[in-house]
Amino acid sequence: MRGPLNRPSWIGHFLTVGFILACLVLAACATTGDAPAAAEEGGSGLSGRVVLGSSGQPLAGVYVYAYRDYSKNLMGVADFVSRRSSSDGAYLLDLPPGEYYVVARKRASGSNYGPIVTGDLYDHRFQEKAVRVVPGSYAQLDFTLTELKEPLFFQVFTEAARKTDTGIRGRIVDERGEPVNGAFATGYVNDEMKRLPDYASTVSDDDGHYTLYLPTGGRYFVGARSHARGVPEPGEPTGRYDGSEDHSVLVQDGTFVEGIDITLRPFASEPPKGYQPY
Repeated sequence: MRGPLNRPSWIGHFLTVGFILACLVLAACATTGDAPAAAEEGGSGLSGRVVLGSSGQPLAGVYVYAYRDYSKNLMGVADFVSRRSSSDGAYLLDLPPGEYYVVARKRASGSNYGPIVTGDLYDHRFQEKAVRVVPGSYAQLDFTLTELKEPLFFQVFTEAARKTDTGIRGRIVDERGEPVNGAFATGYVNDEMKRLPDYASTVSDDDGHYTLYLPTGGRYFVGARSHARGVPEPGEPTGRYDGSEDHSVLVQDGTFVEGIDITLRPFASEPPKGYQPY
């Protein structure tokens, strides 16, 4: 009778082949572990691809979040979260039929929760309305992510504001009249402009354009900033609308006031008296 060390050669060959197959299976699992699950037949939700805005390359490890309404300003705990996007940027998010506000984020930490910070990637789709998911179908929705340059302090849009066609549009420029990218306009319901604004615009684009959504018509006091911080730092570009003596704009219900341009200038070395940090 042969001992353990004298097994027939075919047994060793079998074990070797089995070991190799097991390694291949594990390698495949490691490669596709973040791939989105296949869409369920008869299911519903969202699917698409996620790319990096600066290069157009697909992004892996991105989470897509769905909120039932805009009351949370697309912050905090989402109602639904996808699995991480796969290496080709594909994602799948199963959702019950309904309307959702959707965002995509990739935190440098790799986590799928918690506040996003400078250096993280995000796409908040400011110009998009709610996405409708219908029974038995996966709506196609792609995302282009950019790097967060400043903390998201000024996401003070409300659901009501997002659903109206009332607001202010214009450009944010520097002292030379050149467009400022990545700044935002601020709106106040009174002339106390030394505090957290009541409303904030979309981030200005490459041409300096912004949109400030407002829930109703009325008189709003308008300014602009280049950073989302507390008291502006010395030299930080800030500005107020100069088209009226008190920096206000009168807005009618159901209309956008166009051409409200704001010039950013270096902030004084000392905060103005009464300025409240935010």
